[in-house]
Amino acid sequence: MRILLLLAAIAAVSQAQTDCSRGACYPPSNDLLLGRAHQLHASSTCGLTGSEIYCTPYQQRRMKCCPCDSRNPNSQLAHTVGDALSTSGPDRWWQSKKDVNPVSLQLDLDNLFQLDNLVLSFKGPRPTAFVIERTLDNGQSWQPALYLATDCQRTFPGIPTTTPLSLDDTYCYTLPPTGADPYRDHIIQFSPLRQYAYVPATKSQKIEDASALTGLRVRFTELGDVPRLPGRALSRFYALKEMKVMGSCMCHGHANRCLPDTNNNYLPSDSKEVHPQCDCQHNTAGVNCERCADLFVDLPWRPAEEGNAHTCKRCECNNHAQRCHFDQAVYQASGRRSGGVCEGCMDHTTGPKCDECAPGYQPNPSSRMDRPDACIRCVCSAEGTVNGGRCDDSTGSCLCKVNVEGPRCDRCKRGYYDLSPSNPLGCSKCSCSPDGSLSTICDPITGQCPCRSHFHGVNCEVCSKGYWKPSLSGRCQACGCDPTRSYSDTCDQVTGQCQCKPGFGGLTCTKCPENAYGDPLIGCRLCRCDAEGTLPELCDKQTGACLCRPGVTGTRCDSCSRGHCDSFPGCETCPSCFFALDTQRQNLSSALERLSLRLPSRPVGDGDLGNFGPRIRVMETSLTLIQNSISLPPSAAIQIDDALSQLDKLRDQVDKIDNNLSPLEKAPGLDSELDRLQALLDRLTLDYKAKNDAKDNSVSENNSESLSAIKDAYDESTDAAKKVDASGKPLKESADIREDTLDLQNKVQPGNTRDLDKLNQSMAARPNLTPVAKQVCGSVRSEPCTPLQCAGGDLCPPDGTPPCKKGEVCVGALPLSKRANADVKDVKDRLDNLTGKITDAVEKLQQTQDTTNQVRQSTEKLSKKMKQARDELEDDLKDTRDVVKKLKDFLSDPSSNLTHIQEVSDWILKAKLPLSPAALTRKLEELKNLAASLPDSTSVLKEAEPLLDTARKQLKEAQDARDTAVGVKADVDGLLSGFDSVEGSLSDLEDKLQNSMDLVDNLNTNLTEAQNQLSPAEKALDDVSKLINPMKPQLDELKDLLKDGGLLAQDAQDNADNADDEADAADKDLLSLEKQLDRLKDEAPASGSGGVGVPLGDRLAKLQKDAGALANTTDNMLKALEGKADSLRGLKDEFETKSATLEGLEDKLRGYLETLRRKANDHSTCRG
Repeated sequence: MRILLLLAAIAAVSQAQTDCSRGACYPPSNDLLLGRAHQLHASSTCGLTGSEIYCTPYQQRRMKCCPCDSRNPNSQLAHTVGDALSTSGPDRWWQSKKDVNPVSLQLDLDNLFQLDNLVLSFKGPRPTAFVIERTLDNGQSWQPALYLATDCQRTFPGIPTTTPLSLDDTYCYTLPPTGADPYRDHIIQFSPLRQYAYVPATKSQKIEDASALTGLRVRFTELGDVPRLPGRALSRFYALKEMKVMGSCMCHGHANRCLPDTNNNYLPSDSKEVHPQCDCQHNTAGVNCERCADLFVDLPWRPAEEGNAHTCKRCECNNHAQRCHFDQAVYQASGRRSGGVCEGCMDHTTGPKCDECAPGYQPNPSSRMDRPDACIRCVCSAEGTVNGGRCDDSTGSCLCKVNVEGPRCDRCKRGYYDLSPSNPLGCSKCSCSPDGSLSTICDPITGQCPCRSHFHGVNCEVCSKGYWKPSLSGRCQACGCDPTRSYSDTCDQVTGQCQCKPGFGGLTCTKCPENAYGDPLIGCRLCRCDAEGTLPELCDKQTGACLCRPGVTGTRCDSCSRGHCDSFPGCETCPSCFFALDTQRQNLSSALERLSLRLPSRPVGDGDLGNFGPRIRVMETSLTLIQNSISLPPSAAIQIDDALSQLDKLRDQVDKIDNNLSPLEKAPGLDSELDRLQALLDRLTLDYKAKNDAKDNSVSENNSESLSAIKDAYDESTDAAKKVDASGKPLKESADIREDTLDLQNKVQPGNTRDLDKLNQSMAARPNLTPVAKQVCGSVRSEPCTPLQCAGGDLCPPDGTPPCKKGEVCVGALPLSKRANADVKDVKDRLDNLTGKITDAVEKLQQTQDTTNQVRQSTEKLSKKMKQARDELEDDLKDTRDVVKKLKDFLSDPSSNLTHIQEVSDWILKAKLPLSPAALTRKLEELKNLAASLPDSTSVLKEAEPLLDTARKQLKEAQDARDTAVGVKADVDGLLSGFDSVEGSLSDLEDKLQNSMDLVDNLNTNLTEAQNQLSPAEKALDDVSKLINPMKPQLDELKDLLKDGGLLAQDAQDNADNADDEADAADKDLLSLEKQLDRLKDEAPASGSGGVGVPLGDRLAKLQKDAGALANTTDNMLKALEGKADSLRGLKDEFETKSATLEGLEDKLRGYLETLRRKANDHSTCRG
């Protein structure tokens, strides 16, 4: 019983490991070395370069020595690493060289696998220490999985020797002792799962962390100990009799078997070989089921666990997408419930789940979101809605922009125009001019406002021809141009200026023109004014007086006015210091005038000169007063001191005159000296008055600034005077140099003149410009041409000479440049034409893509209809078979009621099929032919895909070539040398583009033919349905009839049983009556004369008559039944014949349905 329980438990565990529906499942384990002998490598193998002798113990204290020669791997003496495989046969093993340490065996798997168990069967001395390592990156790095040693502490210090309690830990396993014979076979096994048996983790987690590997390495680090025998020493080496790496493809718990890797043709086809490709379940994909399959990434991929398969969830795309991707942000935002984002939503849907209608479409109220017709085209205008033509999901109404109205949001509101998708408000407000428009409402399309008379323009802001609008005026008035003095009645819209003829001017051309005055009828005279100093009108139109601009004065407005710098025509305003000094000057002048009134006038004439003494004293007093009143600068003080000393001298002279001369004697020069002193006194008086006024009216700081400015100006003037004085010497030197130069010119000029004459004579003969002209302008001249003599025609071809044509040899830079320009223009035109063709090709490609999608949708629709028709036909055939079976059973049942059999037979004879078998066969044959003639949409679409790719590629090449041509066009320097190749590229480009267009046209033709042939197939399916539908009510009627027949048969059976019972009872009663009859016959003679009643003979005669009648009735019924039986047998035979015919037709129909199903499957699996 325990054994049975154990076997049951093992079976349950095995089933749980292979049943993917319960959670994690794993493929069965097998030897990973099978079929991978070429991927197992040893760092040391004996006998590869020559024979080697190895000595091992033999019997007791003896040894035997054998050679190892692995140069021929198939030799019995060879011990290569391939001999360690389980398939190498008996007496085969791998052996390393003697005394080589360390040695490693490495298995490169090149793919991810799951290690279940490693079995090492040692031959010879077992190693004292070795390490089992694994890699997850194809050998780039190795991690120790297990240390093994007879003395772990000595060999691997620091490595724990206890069983690990974490998946990140490893340990050293102590090898058991070898015993007395170290050369006997030893087996070491390593299982990652058993190693981590005490780790608190699930089996799936242990497999993920500890069993995965892309390579395995066994590194032997210490040779085993061997006994010491007398004589020759025993050999020390590593040897493996057998090595098994038990494992399976790594599927992360998502597969229960491994499949051949179709992408790796190097591996041989071996049924025992463990292939890396997993047979992925749980909607996973990849070689190792390491990712979710396309369209199943709604949840993040996870390894399967016991009891939880972590099945990849299908993206909720509502059947409108073929691919999706996982978005971590969406996953987190959904509460870690859904992270799939659908890509390429079809059927006019959009959104992360393809659960919204695309712009311009709205939900179909009569459909569901997961159906192809979920979205229908929206009637909303894309230009006038806020969401690009989308409708409201709940109401289906259009959401208009602010300035848009209408059920479809397709017209502007009153007072708005120009419905545009780029306008966030939809329409722009009418900008009708309040002066020129009749209203603020404009045309909703063009924006044209209704204009008043004499106004025009979109906004009615412009006056009509012959009118202008003065500023601050709301009306247009006539230009009023003089009809004889102006060119037309049109004037400037802003100024009203008419276009005057020569000799006339003014606003309406009735006055003199610009820069003239007077009466134009009599004659206009030019204004004699400086144009730079006058206003734009120059002069008065009547008087001719010049109209000076501010800061300019003079009769001709040609000088600067007072207060402006003398820099005509600039005439900038003088600085502020000028006005301060000018004010002081005016004040001094006023003071001097007042002072001169108080001074006595000088005697006039030759008479008495007057008394100079009082005048001198008055002057002295005045000077003293001036000196004491103001603080003068040093120069003025010196002048005053000089004046005082002069006065002293004059006084002395006066005294001398008074003493020595008569009073009337006139001193010579005294008047002039006195006038000079008077002038000096006047000037000093003015200075005094000015300083005194400035002292009273100004601030000392301003005076200081003014004085400083005057001093600076004086210093500058002094410096300039010094420079002028100093320039005398350079000027004299310059004059001397000029004289020397003239002398030199007179000496040198004759020689230069002679050289120039010689040069002119030389230039008459050379250089010859004709060769240069050929290279520059393509001259055809043959005669020589020099700078002085170039007779005999033009040096270069004249203007208008036709350029050289294509194919001709162009000579000269100018013809080449002209030809290059012409070629560039031609290339530009061809590129423009090519751009148009590319645009047409792109549009055709888009149309082809749309047609492909339509064919695919039609194919899917036909596939669904085929599947539905097939299911309905199979159901109907099943019902027909059941009815036929029931009918056979009913007819063959001996207990069936004969009357009901007659009714069923009559119904069958009267029943008429919608079509005769021949017609039905003919229809099925037509359906078969139609199925055979259906286009192979798979091949069509497969052909379409490369054609579309080719067309796209050629379009890309066309665009690149066009860009290249444009680049060459811009490269002026390299244009000529590479232009021929550009023209060839353009020609090739046009040919490729035409080929692309032809491919697209052929593809459109194929798709149209496929689409046209799908319609008859759909019609044929409808015809088959119409043929079968009339048979259904007759079949149901036959079912009901047979059902009633069954009930009647059961009643007949019951009646028959009752009749049998009654017959048995009647037999018993008949025997009893016969006995009574015999007894009565015996008793009749004795009692015949004395009895009373009916005579016994009459009674017997009556009974005999009744029995005869009953027998006749029974005989008639039997005859009738015999006739009915014949009729029923005939009906049965006929029905069986028809049933056989129907079964034959059923087989044919099943074949046709299979053909249709296959075609439908092909159509449904292909995508555009």
